[in-house]
Order: sequence, then C-alpha cells, then structure tokens
Amino acid sequence: MPMDNLNQLRFFVNVAQAGGFSEAARRLGVTTSTLSKNVTRLEEEIGVKLFARTTRSVALTVEGERLLEGAQRLLDDADNLAAEFSGSLDSPRGRLVISAPAVFGRVWLTERVLTFMQRFQEIEIELMFEDRQVDLASEGVDVAVRIGELGDSPNIVARKLFNDRVFSAASPGYLARMGTPTSLEELANHRGVHYRVRNTGRLFPFMFDVDGELIRTTLDPVLVGNSVDALKQAAEAGLGIAQLPSFLVEESFAAGTLIEILPDLRMERFPYSIIYLGRQLVPPRVRAFVDFMIQQSKEPGSFLG
Repeated sequence: MPMDNLNQLRFFVNVAQAGGFSEAARRLGVTTSTLSKNVTRLEEEIGVKLFARTTRSVALTVEGERLLEGAQRLLDDADNLAAEFSGSLDSPRGRLVISAPAVFGRVWLTERVLTFMQRFQEIEIELMFEDRQVDLASEGVDVAVRIGELGDSPNIVARKLFNDRVFSAASPGYLARMGTPTSLEELANHRGVHYRVRNTGRLFPFMFDVDGELIRTTLDPVLVGNSVDALKQAAEAGLGIAQLPSFLVEESFAAGTLIEILPDLRMERFPYSIIYLGRQLVPPRVRAFVDFMIQQSKEPGSFLG
C-alpha cells in the first residue's frame, strides 16, 4: 500500500477513535481541514462512505467499522516493521546466509560464527559450506568467503580478511621413496595432488615465491579433487605432493604425517576475502557480520601469516 494510503488510514483511525475531526486534529497536530480532506480522499479511493457526518456528530458507517478493524492491524504491523528496521541499526536481526569453502568453514569459520551469534542473538544463521563459488544474488546468499585473487564485479563489495600461508607438503614415505626436491627443476619430476577449480574445470596451480615473483606451475597429477580435505589425506597417504593452506596442515606437520618441502619458496601472502552484494543500504546484520569477521581475523592465534 502506498505511503499516502497509510497516512490516510492513520487519519481515519484517529478520527474514529477520537469520535470527531476536531479532537483527532488536535491529537495529531494538524488542521481539521487537512484531516477532513485526507479522509475524503480515502473514501473516494475505496468507493464507500466511512463516516455518517452531521453538524453535531460523526459516526462510523457499517463499512467504516469493517475498515477500522483491518486498518488498526495494518498500522500496527507497519509500525512494528518500522521499529524493527530502525532498531536493527543498534541491534541487528534477521536471517543471514553465509557461504564459505568447506574445510575453511569447518576449521576456522564455524567457531567464530558461534561467537558472533552469542553477541547478536537476534540474527539467525544459515551456513553453506561447499567448494564452489556461489552466486550471491541468485542463490540468496548474504555473505561469502573467497580464496585467492578476485575478479572485477561491479555488483560485489569485497573486503580483505587476511593473507594466509601456502605450504608444499608430502608424506615422509613419499619423500623416502621419491626423494626430496630442493628446486623447482627437481619438483617437475614429482607427482602432484591437485585441486580442480569447479567453476572453470582447471587445475589450481602450485604457487611459489621466487625472489618476490609469483611462479605458477602444475605437476603430473596423480590425483585431482575439489576438496582440500581429500588432497591432504592423499598427500598423507604418500600419493604425491600437495599445496595446502596453513590452517589445514599445521597439525599434520606437528604430528609428522606431512613434511614441508621448498620452504624458501613458500608463498606467504595468499588472500582471503569476504564479499557481499553492493547496495546503497547494506542490511545491518550483513555489516555487523563483516566487521566482526575482519576483527576476528586480526586476533592472536588465528593462524594467519
């Protein structure tokens, strides 16, 4: 219903409750003429008389009584909705859909989402953890975490979360069998456990920092998958060399099930970003979550390089 109609309904309800135009005008702080004109416009629009007017009294018609009941409910709903949105600036609320890569979501994000929910108890969360890039608009996703360099998109706002480290790793058994590469030239003779990018179908290359220059290469793939969890298991099983994020391999290094290779060429600055749809009015729940996650990424012990 247009806002003009809501205002006319509000005038109508006040006249009915006050029992006359003069008293209603006084309560609303408007002139009697303004009030009468708005009620008349409402009557003309819906095509019925709402008040039986005499020189001494104003009484609701049968149609006016029926409208009054519904109008009161409608105005209450409108007032409650306005109060909800105005209040959400200080107390965000509503449903928030979050997408993130599966392992990152399980290992790093979930714990922080739970902390966020304790702080913002009127926000309902839906988590979508899967290794593909969702379309925020068509899939109804409010916020997503993206790994690696981002392409240009005029409809997306991206904010940097952090830079992670990327480790090249293999099992002790594999290295004992195949030897430990000490250069990129030697690495070329080894077998790779590669990640396949689902939306492009391409193998995600191994990346190395050589004197400040980013070098990308692929190995002869012995296993290809779209789950970094599976790639880690394959590397631990001795199938080949994998490149994995720090949050996934630090425990394996500590346990001795994986060993880092080529540490001098390790890429230290692999970007993680949080993205959301660019709008003139960003929902408070989205802004609150993005700000919270960026703050969390700066906390000690967050594994970040």
